[in-house]
Amino acid sequence: MINNLDEFTAATVIRLIDSIESGCGDSFKALVPAMSSHEIGRHETLFQTGQENRYEYLLLSGLLRSFILDKKGNETTVAFHSAPCVITPCIARCESSRSLVSCEAIQTSRIIRFSENELMNLMINNENARRWGNQVLQAELVRRARREWSLAAETAAQRLERFKNEYPDIATMVSAKIIATYLGITPVTLSRLQSSSRADQN
Repeated sequence: MINNLDEFTAATVIRLIDSIESGCGDSFKALVPAMSSHEIGRHETLFQTGQENRYEYLLLSGLLRSFILDKKGNETTVAFHSAPCVITPCIARCESSRSLVSCEAIQTSRIIRFSENELMNLMINNENARRWGNQVLQAELVRRARREWSLAAETAAQRLERFKNEYPDIATMVSAKIIATYLGITPVTLSRLQSSSRADQN
């Protein structure tokens, strides 16, 4: 279902913008008329790998994940998106305007969608919008760098502990299979690690 933003939702969006980079919310009021509100049901996809996608997304409620599906059908979860947040910017998840990843709802979620071009035009003409966009992109680059380092340098047990510390709520909402694909291990290995952790606590 697609709706234009009501006053309450518009105010929520501005607060989210400000929470990411203080003082930038007012600059986005001009973009609000170009935004639309969407509800994504559990297990529904927001976009798929290879699909043309020129949108930016704000997540107001719910939980999503981005993942890659290889030719053998194996999944690798590359990011979780827990509300309220900005979903990975278009420039960081697309190539030639086509998505490099798929994104699905783990919970029923509400997102705000607007055109990448609309955002780029705003950033060109507004310093605060430009500062906000740079902050969002920088945060994404830092997140990816830390994840790459963790996959290369930490043991499976260390990666699981990091996941629990960074995503304490998500760890109880997501299936073991999805967590395993994020940690780069098999569900069997994850089960063993969790059993070992519980034994150590006892």
